[in-house]
Amino acid sequence: MGKSIKFGVLSYKDFMPAIVLLYIILFSPSYHLIAQKEVFYRIRADFSIKEKGTDGKSSLTMGQVFYDKLKKKIVYNIRFPEKEVWLFKDSLMYKTIGQKVEKKPLVPGYIEFSIFNLALNNNLKDYGLKNTMFSLKEVIKEGEMIISTWEPKKEMNSILGEIRISIVKNRLHGVIFYNPKKKIIGKQIFSNYITIKGFEFPSEIVHFAYLENGNEIHQMTTFKNIRINDWAEASFYDLAVPE
Repeated sequence: MGKSIKFGVLSYKDFMPAIVLLYIILFSPSYHLIAQKEVFYRIRADFSIKEKGTDGKSSLTMGQVFYDKLKKKIVYNIRFPEKEVWLFKDSLMYKTIGQKVEKKPLVPGYIEFSIFNLALNNNLKDYGLKNTMFSLKEVIKEGEMIISTWEPKKEMNSILGEIRISIVKNRLHGVIFYNPKKKIIGKQIFSNYITIKGFEFPSEIVHFAYLENGNEIHQMTTFKNIRINDWAEASFYDLAVPE
């Protein structure tokens, strides 16, 4: 009695502090919250896009959108104004209407900087600009808003302008895009965030595009019935690229 069990030159009593610490870590509520934190890889939502073009006319598009960050394919199942499917993969968009397929080139980075990929990879707050051709220039605070300015690398500043990001209450609020001459060419506003198992997603996005001729395109996208890591409707997540 009272004698400790020997482990080489160390005794059981020597191990006690480490054993107690391990016990606290393993059985504490915070450890289990971290260990059980869900990985988000797939999103599905109903959407509507209201757009006002340069001619002043308005249009409405409705349907469902599917995205799996491992497959890196965005699929829009359009229900209105007519049934069609849009598949975004790599550098191309495939538009399928009945048996007809149209191909269109995508803007570089379209999928990587999509709201779906940014949200699933937890990159909304910096708009995915870390470890890209952009670097952080400055950060300022205006009231409850934190504004960061990102500038392109020198070899790219003749074709790319700065990007300004605003954060409100630790959430992405707005993004402003500039051309190399520091003229605003577009902006986005993110609002009405929903939270699902710790996953946050803006259910409303307003986009403004400013053309060189002075015209403006206004677009509002709304998401509803958002599901995360959904196993249903696999045919859309696994949709093959048209030949």
